[in-house]
Amino acid sequence: MRTPRFDGEAISNAAKLRKSALLSADIPTAARWGAIGPLLAGGTSLSPRLHRRLFTEIAEAHGDPATFPDDARRLIAMTAGERAKAALSAGLAYHLAAFCPAVDRPTLANLRAVYGEEAVAFALGHINLSAATPPLDLLSQEASRIVEADGWSMLALLADEYRISPAWRSAGWRDMAENGSASLLKSPALALAAAAVDEVASIQEGAGR
Repeated sequence: MRTPRFDGEAISNAAKLRKSALLSADIPTAARWGAIGPLLAGGTSLSPRLHRRLFTEIAEAHGDPATFPDDARRLIAMTAGERAKAALSAGLAYHLAAFCPAVDRPTLANLRAVYGEEAVAFALGHINLSAATPPLDLLSQEASRIVEADGWSMLALLADEYRISPAWRSAGWRDMAENGSASLLKSPALALAAAAVDEVASIQEGAGR
């Protein structure tokens, strides 16, 4: 019996990654399909044939995500919800040290109520990577919007670092980053974004997605 010349699991994983990449792609601008482009944004209603055609067009111009390095593949394989979790965790961690280096129990409870258990746990665990930023009142509604926007900006910086084309990033990435801080310190921003992506992706992988 001839030994198969392909790795079925690797092929399956590549197919899943390519589907995830297309769902997060900036389809209206990445694919030159005229007026139909905006109608395909999100890609959830694509037929398999149209899915392949659209993916091929973007991949030929901007690279096949299945061939990207491991870290880049992990970021691009995340769902929108997973990226949102990573952005919130990274943004909170970035600002936490300036807000309150030593968090007492009442403050910790309030932070959990605003940002959630997972984001607060991540921020506390990575407070050594936090930046010396102007302090925000993290418990205010305005600050929570800035924290989230900064987190999305940090993910965008990470995608740039991984050389992931903007074509593979939906307009939602840019929209979510609006109204963030005027500037971010690149080194801690990248470190925290990478750690947050790893944390969220590891949890999802452990849960079998």
